[in-house]
Amino acid sequence: MDHETVFLMGVYLLPLGFVSLISAWAGNRTPWLALALAVLSVAFFGYVFATRPEGLFSIRDIPDLTIALVVRVMALFQ
Repeated sequence: MDHETVFLMGVYLLPLGFVSLISAWAGNRTPWLALALAVLSVAFFGYVFATRPEGLFSIRDIPDLTIALVVRVMALFQ
C-alpha cells in the first residue's frame, strides 16, 4: 500500500475509536475496541512517519488525499 492510503486509514480509524470509547463509557463497558482502533491508528501513523522521507502529511492534505483515494477506487469499477 502507498503512504497516502495508510495515512488515511489511520485518520479515519481514529474517530471511530473515539466513538467506540464514548459508546463503551456510556454502556459502562471496557473499551477494548476503542483501544484496538487507537493502537492501529497510531501504528499506521508511525509506519507513514518512519517510511515516508517527508514524514507525516499535514492536516490540510487530508481532503485532497481523500478525493484522490475515492477517484482511484472509482476507477477500479469502470
